[in-house]
Amino acid sequence: MAVFKKAGPIRNVRSSIRQRIRDLESASFWQHYKKPILATAAALIAVSGVFVGSIQYVKANSVSYYQVLLNGEPIGDISDTKLVQDLLDEKAKELAAAEGDVVYKLYDDQVSFEPETAYKKTPDDESTLELVAAGLKTHPTGVKLMINGKEVGIVKDKATADAILARVKEKFVPASAQVKSNVQALSYSAGATAAADTAASANATPGEERIVESIQFLEQVNTIPVDLYKADIDDPEELYQLLTTGNPETVTYTVQEGDCIGCIAQKQGVSESLIYANNTWIEDDRIDVGDVLNLTQIQPVLNVQTQEQVTEIEVIDPPVEIRKTDELKLGQSKTVREGTNGKRKVTYKLVKQNGVAIEEELVSSEVLVPAVSTVILKGTKVIPSEGTGTFAWPVSNAKISSYYGKRWGRTHKGIDLTGSKTIMAADNGTIEFVGTKSGYGNTIIINHNNGFKTLYGHLKSFSVKEGQVVSKGDSIGVMGNTGRSTGTHLHFEIHLNGVIRNPTSYL
Repeated sequence: MAVFKKAGPIRNVRSSIRQRIRDLESASFWQHYKKPILATAAALIAVSGVFVGSIQYVKANSVSYYQVLLNGEPIGDISDTKLVQDLLDEKAKELAAAEGDVVYKLYDDQVSFEPETAYKKTPDDESTLELVAAGLKTHPTGVKLMINGKEVGIVKDKATADAILARVKEKFVPASAQVKSNVQALSYSAGATAAADTAASANATPGEERIVESIQFLEQVNTIPVDLYKADIDDPEELYQLLTTGNPETVTYTVQEGDCIGCIAQKQGVSESLIYANNTWIEDDRIDVGDVLNLTQIQPVLNVQTQEQVTEIEVIDPPVEIRKTDELKLGQSKTVREGTNGKRKVTYKLVKQNGVAIEEELVSSEVLVPAVSTVILKGTKVIPSEGTGTFAWPVSNAKISSYYGKRWGRTHKGIDLTGSKTIMAADNGTIEFVGTKSGYGNTIIINHNNGFKTLYGHLKSFSVKEGQVVSKGDSIGVMGNTGRSTGTHLHFEIHLNGVIRNPTSYL
């Protein structure tokens, strides 16, 4: 126990001595190295501040720009992509405005950009734009004209295609017609407009008004942009001719001894209307041996249908009023009042295909000036072959398909009727003619022995003979489609003292 007591104080003394020595050593080290350590620390702090400041400076002076790639290859730097886009837009406008048979366009997606950032970078915009302009690639383009899904030609641009289509429509619009504002406008050049105005003043009937209510193609028409080569472009004039005629081979026929219009039509397998349309020089069916007729049949690729409203002033022939009197002997007559013409305003609706009327409808009729009848006194003795001066409809359930008067370059001398196929005498009279007449086909003419004669054309067959006396309502034949006819109907005319009259004034 004591040893431990003597021994304990000795160990404590030794520990105190060691701690003192360590404290002395530590104090000596700090005293010795204090200045170097503080200097080093200050230097580190200074360096750190300089580094942070440098980063902020570089960041503040960094520039964002774009690397420009042309067809995937870098060619330079640009400060703003809008500069390049403006260049592309300007180049596209120049190509579109350039004159020539072919329109060129820029290839799409030639230029791309990659964003970049660099210290105090100054992109050379001018040089880059010059390189872009010099390296841009173009290709020829055109517009394909499609009719019912089939390609018929290629032109340089849509404007050219639209001009050709407008010209096709113009071909079948009367020069004197007004085009409604809601109808797609037709493109007229200044020269064409002047020519149309001249034609209108020359061809328009006084008091006539024509309004084109619709113009449309019967086929589906599309235009499609295409890439092409110069050889692919079609001549606009040739394409127009193809659309309007089909470019058929010219067919001619030389008139021979014994020929007539109907004979030639039958022999050559064409219609008489084609002969008249292609040979406008023919007058009164007069053709001579050696005359060359154009029998070319056009087959338009593009067909135009128009709907027109035609308003015109028509003359109303004075009706004839027959009054029986015992004061005159049998066969005697006396005109006690001369009739005077009247006027009426009529409006027709016409549907035309390629300028040829295929439907005609009377919309309205307004009497402006009533006609005054001619009064004729006649003996009272009944003469079976003498007409009464009043006419019955020659067809039951009659409907007028074409009216009397000037129609589109020709005078229609009577009216066309459809209805019952049986043809009846319009009044008492004597059969003066039974046979075939040029243009009329199978024809009957009745002389009513009072100055009137009636003509019945395009018949299929006859049931009377020349010299036969007929009464009003007697059957004389069957409706047909002979002669210059476009369908089964009766062509009916009234003549008074050799002058053609409007049948609707007497029926």
